[in-house]
Amino acid sequence: MTLQIDIPAEAGDEEPAIYRDEETGKPITTQSMIKTFRASPREAYYKYVLRLKPKSVSKPLRRGTWLHALIEAYYTPGMDYEKVHEAYVSEFRKLFDEERMELGDMPTEIMQLFQSYIWHYGDPQYKDYAWTVHDTELKLTAEMPNGHLFRGVVDAVVEDEFGLWLVDHKTHKRLPDWNFRMMDEQSAMYIWAARENDIPVHGFIWNYLTTEAISTPKVLKSGKTFYAKDFSSVNTDYPTFARTVKQAMKDYPDTFLKDPEEKQRVKDRLAQLKAMRWSPDNPNGSPFFRRDVIEKTEGQIQRVLKPFMRTSERMHGYDWSDPEAIEDSADFVKGFTCNYRDLHISDLVSGDSSMLQRQNYTNDEDPLSYQEKQVPGA
Repeated sequence: MTLQIDIPAEAGDEEPAIYRDEETGKPITTQSMIKTFRASPREAYYKYVLRLKPKSVSKPLRRGTWLHALIEAYYTPGMDYEKVHEAYVSEFRKLFDEERMELGDMPTEIMQLFQSYIWHYGDPQYKDYAWTVHDTELKLTAEMPNGHLFRGVVDAVVEDEFGLWLVDHKTHKRLPDWNFRMMDEQSAMYIWAARENDIPVHGFIWNYLTTEAISTPKVLKSGKTFYAKDFSSVNTDYPTFARTVKQAMKDYPDTFLKDPEEKQRVKDRLAQLKAMRWSPDNPNGSPFFRRDVIEKTEGQIQRVLKPFMRTSERMHGYDWSDPEAIEDSADFVKGFTCNYRDLHISDLVSGDSSMLQRQNYTNDEDPLSYQEKQVPGA
């Protein structure tokens, strides 16, 4: 299925649409489009009308994309997450030395974080509670009551002892407040779309991973113990700490942890970290991983769907013909989610950002192409 872009039509023509389904002619709307348009119509103009994509990608986005690909491979039959990791490492090595230095040792940090994720949710004594993954990267399309098509991609459909759930893998520098997800629009729309496609899901699970590297405790040059006198100041986890202890015992067999008190202190810290592992009685014990399970009533879903449709109608019917008249938001441009800050400023100051568009962006990327994710080199 191909997509085409339309500028708002003249009176008497068919309904205007930024994106239109070629088979049905109906306007296509995604949650990302709605979120962007509400925040700043000008940002939506750069992203969805001009279809500009930044050539450079920030460090958090690189980390998030990489981690997301590993998780997808891990839960998809026939995929090998280690091969996916190798593909990303290969791309990483193609970067300039300055870029790699700025990004740090991402290959090691990301694999360490991912292996910790597997360990955290993989306690064999709770295997009966493990997810049964029925699908990954599931595309959902459903017609809204106003005739527009809602489209989205669900990271996974899983089943546990309570039934079916939609899952979205999210990476954050810091895990967000749970209450934020009660106000979230995406989960409600995805639940609605799944049920419209006869997938009887109970609700939505936000599968959070931090993008922050897990700290590795450092050993003194003397090889006797660790630098940290207070282990709680080191933001680490059990697999990382245990691996470090094991390596130190190998490197300093004659000196490491020969003091009984220090040995006990390390044992206590290992026990403390191990107790953070996921269990039915301790679902959110880790500072690096968390799963928020959310059920939403039909009333909640409808109260999200109605304003979603109204925004969809405004967005597709917006007059993009005069770029200087497109509204902007200074607060949005100052925020971290703005991807076109240089264009916002240039268009405001000079009225012409075309040179920056050619210099810093490509315009051959369909904004909906995230539905066709590919591993580098695949």
